[in-house]
Amino acid sequence: MQFRIVPAFLVFLGSYFPLAIILALQDIKSEYWGMDLCWNLKDCVIPNGHHPYLSFSVVVITFLCFLITVQVLRGLRYKYPVTIVGLKSIPSELISYSFPYIVSFMGVDYGSAGKIAGLAVFLLWLFLITYRAGYIIMNPILLILGWNLYEAEVEISGHKRTVKLLCRNDPTPGKYLCQEVQGSYISTGEKQQ
Repeated sequence: MQFRIVPAFLVFLGSYFPLAIILALQDIKSEYWGMDLCWNLKDCVIPNGHHPYLSFSVVVITFLCFLITVQVLRGLRYKYPVTIVGLKSIPSELISYSFPYIVSFMGVDYGSAGKIAGLAVFLLWLFLITYRAGYIIMNPILLILGWNLYEAEVEISGHKRTVKLLCRNDPTPGKYLCQEVQGSYISTGEKQQ
């Protein structure tokens, strides 16, 4: 199965939801950071940002794209029988995938049109790279949701091969139903009889 470009871009943007929150927090005016924590709801003040509409919009858009990612995973039909012969966890690949994103966002300021334009070009470039490489579904935020990445030796229709497997549970050798997405296999981790 190959992602179409628009759904792939929405899944890609969903991986930036935590970073959108970081940017929104960095946009909050400094006077709000000196205030005491509010313990009584009627005394609470909602902090205001330097660019509230932009930061709020980015958080909402990336959150909606994150929800789309969750729906895409729920909507997959796991129909291909695969026998897992052996596997090993490779969590560092998702972390190395996300590290450049995190570092690059720390210097972004919503007040600088040049930095926002640079960020947009950077995101577009990274999207194109991950889309062409077939790594759209290797979304770092999925680690938080309990998905893990494995290098698995599998048997499909009597042929053995080594594949990348994204799995919700910790699989053990046995039979599973999977879906192939851009060269990677996805499974809920529920063993078949």
